[in-house]
Amino acid sequence: MGVSVRDSALALFLLLGAAHPALGQDALRGKLLYHDIGRVRGTGVSCVDCHGGIPGALHGLEKVAGNPNAIAYAIGAVQQMTPLRGRVTDADMADLAAYVANPTVASPGVQLTTVGPAASPYTSERLEFARAGTSSVRLTNAGALALQLGAAPFLDGPAAADFALQGTDCEPRAVLAPQQSCAVQIEFRPTGGTGLRTATLHIAHDWIGGGSNVALIAR
Repeated sequence: MGVSVRDSALALFLLLGAAHPALGQDALRGKLLYHDIGRVRGTGVSCVDCHGGIPGALHGLEKVAGNPNAIAYAIGAVQQMTPLRGRVTDADMADLAAYVANPTVASPGVQLTTVGPAASPYTSERLEFARAGTSSVRLTNAGALALQLGAAPFLDGPAAADFALQGTDCEPRAVLAPQQSCAVQIEFRPTGGTGLRTATLHIAHDWIGGGSNVALIAR
């Protein structure tokens, strides 16, 4: 028995309607993988390193839009993609293809702002202390979806003992809604000696990079 045009159209409508939420979620995960598969899968290199950002991606990336088989072929055939072999799952490739097909998928967004006398005029990823005192780092979710924080902020590095967390509302596992932010206050309190001292502030979250880092420098 034949299938009418009306029945075919209805089936296509139901299929697209059922797939759309999953495709949107897959594209979101695909965006994370595109920028951060080097960390997520331990490949040492991520798609963005070679192809650049989307839109404007390089090397024929548009050919894999919605086509995970094309990604699988490229991983097997292109020498530069050797680090991905055996590490990228079928689900990963489906999500990457979904993202390339839908690069405007809504996502969280991470924006850092530094405040205080140690704030650098050039970058928000560094605090430069010329003397003892306190400055702060504010992390804002500048995207359209919620951002979840990870463990509590912490310091490490060669001179971590010369810096201290003076307070924070970046609570472990807290969720930052779009445009919501939290802050960490950092005090430089030298324990002795002179010269260059460096440390790093880590704020863990569930988006690209698995966290945000701010260099702490004292001279």
